[in-house]
Amino acid sequence: MGLRAFDCGVRGTDWHRTVHAATPGKAKAIYWRDVCEAWPDTPFTAVTVHCIGDPRTDDGFLKTAAYRNVPFARIGMRVEVAGHSGFIAGKNSSANFDVYFTDGPDKGQTLNCHPNWKMRYFGEDGKVIGEK
Repeated sequence: MGLRAFDCGVRGTDWHRTVHAATPGKAKAIYWRDVCEAWPDTPFTAVTVHCIGDPRTDDGFLKTAAYRNVPFARIGMRVEVAGHSGFIAGKNSSANFDVYFTDGPDKGQTLNCHPNWKMRYFGEDGKVIGEK
């Protein structure tokens, strides 16, 4: 199971963001947690989610990948971190990648991972294209 791109928003506002997640429910929960940090009274039921297709790599992610010397990295790319499989779900403010884990002790979680610490990157053909 890979990641999908979801357009998430709050009903009645122009607040929208693309969230990469395995399911619409996970995308909604990720977005709602972020919105509630600034607007804690936002009800979960006000969040809308629409699948918009395959993962989308934006310019901000590409800048982070270049900064970390992994310019080939893309959102949705399969990776292994310390031997555990996952997919790159995005980047964060510490110039690290958010990785959604599909096995191991962190299965089902999206965690902050340094792009150059025990990370293997796989191409679409399943072959390793980079290792840090």
